Amino acid sequence: MSLAPPAKYRPFLSGKHAVSPGLKPLKTDFGNGWVDRCIFQIDQNYSQFGQNKQACRRENIAKYYQQSGESAQTLRVIHQFIAQQLAAEYPNSFIYQYAQNVNQLQNHLRNTTLRWSAEEKLLSDNKYHSVLDALADQVPEDLAVWQLSDQCDYVSTIHLCAPNHWAPAEKVGKPFSAIHEPVAGMDKLRKSYRPMLSSLLQPKTWVRFAWGLSTDNRLNHHPEPPPDWNETDWRGRSFDPANPILFVRIERQTLTGFPRVNAVLFTIRTYFTDVKDFAASEKQALIEALNSMSEVTLRYKGLLNDKDKIIHYLSR
Repeated sequence: MSLAPPAKYRPFLSGKHAVSPGLKPLKTDFGNGWVDRCIFQIDQNYSQFGQNKQACRRENIAKYYQQSGESAQTLRVIHQFIAQQLAAEYPNSFIYQYAQNVNQLQNHLRNTTLRWSAEEKLLSDNKYHSVLDALADQVPEDLAVWQLSDQCDYVSTIHLCAPNHWAPAEKVGKPFSAIHEPVAGMDKLRKSYRPMLSSLLQPKTWVRFAWGLSTDNRLNHHPEPPPDWNETDWRGRSFDPANPILFVRIERQTLTGFPRVNAVLFTIRTYFTDVKDFAASEKQALIEALNSMSEVTLRYKGLLNDKDKIIHYLSR
């Protein structure tokens, strides 16, 4: 089955790095046609994401999949939404059916079928720990579920096989303010985030982008390396001018509200773009964006020691 090339995103082209929600409606055109309107982006890199998730599962899926205070009602709604959305966005690749109290999702890209009961129990493929675990394996995106109430908010589920130097175990069960405490430049938003979160509780999807620089294009950068990796090599983030390898790592994030269960589904899709392929104007915009970053932001993104070397490389 023929798949489309990956979408292209350049959130740094403004030449200014900003820490803000930056939420735009899903229907926003970023120059990639119909795929910009999809929550899940199935493309020619689909197998790469699948292989990465399989590697995480072989190592220890508990490092990448964490739950705390999950709501059965919320999960039921989220499960059905993911299956229906895949079938709606990619009708030639996914078929979803619900009959006789059984959910069934066929994935023609892998020639596999997932089945689960109305009680949210898996009826097939016991390699998965839950229905959400199984559904997360069907998409390139990482998933998280945010649960809200009048009194509190917290992340109840994180399925993250492409972590960008953070661990699900450090975030699950915590509120927005605690989760984003390490993020540079978010002091004001952390103090008054409740109205922003509450505004997401509508049946609508928003999209935003986050980006940084990486010296490799490996999806998995969990803070804890697998047993067969050297910690320094695993961590990366060390630019060598003598052997210049540099990628912009871009996260396309979507947020979909479910007011009936006071929850938000958060997806993260990672893209890598080699700066060698950038036009001169794109390199200049990247230089300007780097120069606009505060010292705190540069340290948070692992760029403090390499900023000048990277700018020199981009200027050549």
